[in-house]
Amino acid sequence: MSFPVNSTSIGTAATKRIERVLQRSNIGSGKTRIISFASRFVCKKIAGSNSWSQHSWGNADDLFPTDGDTQAKLRHIADAVVFQATHRTVANRGRKLDVAEVIDHDGRRIWTPQSGWGPYGGTTGSHIHVTGAPKKTGTPPCA
Repeated sequence: MSFPVNSTSIGTAATKRIERVLQRSNIGSGKTRIISFASRFVCKKIAGSNSWSQHSWGNADDLFPTDGDTQAKLRHIADAVVFQATHRTVANRGRKLDVAEVIDHDGRRIWTPQSGWGPYGGTTGSHIHVTGAPKKTGTPPCA
């Protein structure tokens, strides 16, 4: 069994692929599944800013861990997404994921392909935020 995805009506090719790859991986399916569910689309601005969230285009996923030892599972999910974005894997059919950023809110860290892991000073929350590449700009159709 793999994790369900909420808000599936709108999504980019990058987010849909991220979800499929993680559902095929050992963290997204079977007995070792540590992703409880993912949430994709919501029309909103980034908290505390005037910029539109990547969720407004369906270009971001929030990945929520299964119950128990949440901090370790969040770190594992974030590191697994980065691994899929930087390595050609079986779960990814020999390709790398198109990921613009991974935010580990509670771990206070952010990853980008250009900079690797660095400190994160934004909002907190018990989930991993993954933005598909390329990032969307401007005003989303939902606005």
